[in-house]
Amino acid sequence: MNTKPLSKDFYSFIIFFLSILVITSLIQSLALLNAGFNVFTMGSFYPWLWLVFSVNAIVFGALVRYFLHHGYLAAAITYIILFIPASFQYALIFNVELRVQFQQYYQNVSYVLFAANALFALSLIFTNAGQKRWLRLSGILLVIFSLLQAALLYSYFRTGDAGTKLLIERISRWSTFCEVTVPVCILIHFRLENRRSVAPDYAPPKTLPALLKLAAFVGLLFLGFNFSVEAVSRGHAYKPSSTELRRSKLVEARYFVDQSGDTLPYRFLKPLDYDSAKQYPLIVCLHHGGAHGKDNIHQLSADPAPFLMEPQNRAKYPAFIFMPQSPERVGFSGMHGSPSVDSLVFRTIRQLQSELPIDSKRIYVLGISGGGYGSWHFISAHPELFAAAIPICGGGDPKYGPKLVNTPIWAFHGAKDKLAPVAHSRDMIEAIRKAGGKPKYTEYEFSGHDIWGYVKQEKGLMDWLFTQHKE
Repeated sequence: MNTKPLSKDFYSFIIFFLSILVITSLIQSLALLNAGFNVFTMGSFYPWLWLVFSVNAIVFGALVRYFLHHGYLAAAITYIILFIPASFQYALIFNVELRVQFQQYYQNVSYVLFAANALFALSLIFTNAGQKRWLRLSGILLVIFSLLQAALLYSYFRTGDAGTKLLIERISRWSTFCEVTVPVCILIHFRLENRRSVAPDYAPPKTLPALLKLAAFVGLLFLGFNFSVEAVSRGHAYKPSSTELRRSKLVEARYFVDQSGDTLPYRFLKPLDYDSAKQYPLIVCLHHGGAHGKDNIHQLSADPAPFLMEPQNRAKYPAFIFMPQSPERVGFSGMHGSPSVDSLVFRTIRQLQSELPIDSKRIYVLGISGGGYGSWHFISAHPELFAAAIPICGGGDPKYGPKLVNTPIWAFHGAKDKLAPVAHSRDMIEAIRKAGGKPKYTEYEFSGHDIWGYVKQEKGLMDWLFTQHKE
């Protein structure tokens, strides 16, 4: 323990950055409550996250110095231990390749982080640091939230019920919001410490701390504003434009309801010059993540639906077009244990087959982003049902590669995609080829996630799709 008191400058520095940390934590938790996991797709998300990580790193350094100065060795050591998995989690978010490599260990990484949080919290309760009541209270709160989040994560991956998963997700977000009380308690502790400290002789302000404060303040103003505005806009209820409303009048709105009351909203478009005496292909069009909801309109403007609905395409490639809409926070693929509407989609297809002259040998599926993952999942789950698939910016489980050897596939991906790692498509293609299949694969070397503009211009895309049929 160092008997020389810490300077007023130090307390001013750590109080400033703890205040910034509390504000950033509030903004981020409110954004999650408002927009959900849509925040991860926002353009402002990564610059904002760099700010959050930088502030956390500065607070980490200042806290370790404080703990060591006062002889709180256990708190310093456990906090360093905590910072390692916390930094690794940030690295997984920032680095696509690393995220792909460790995606199967996501739960384990989370459990390690929760355990490290609890260990640090216990050091604030049961060691000499616990003599400071606000540090002790922060430790108690951190233990509670760590155990709660670990229990929620465990329950989420153990249940198969979509409604239960959504409830767990909502509780987890509120828990994250309440966790802001932890840095608040630490901030109160340092404000009290600052009041009790003896002011040293005057010393001129140091340049580096002043620059760090200025950078954090400016970053909070600009990045925080952009992030907040975009999160609010993502959280607003979808309001269709006049163009979308006109388009919706041309496409039949339908709902599939199963015996348990689960409902799938979808739009259905018959071929131009429809003749009930003829058979037509069925295109299953899966929307991307930006069209989730229950309005049964938004998916009409989500790629690739507008392209398929263009009059020239409908005239040249007559087909039934089935456009299901997935609810918020529910997907088509059920990847990583997330809730999915896949079973409702499959049952709706069976119902449509029983009612309409659908050519069972020519059922196609295509989708982009979340719909791309859904496309891979659909043909993996029911390869006997689909005659061809066009998964765009998606991925699946490579273990199904041998089942897809005889399924015509033309997959697309951007090599610089940060949202849907390109390795997800590469792994599926490699698994199928290794099993003896010959899928088509187009990768855009300099493109990211938004590649639909290139895909729809691919020469022969629709000709290739409509020549595929089951034997």
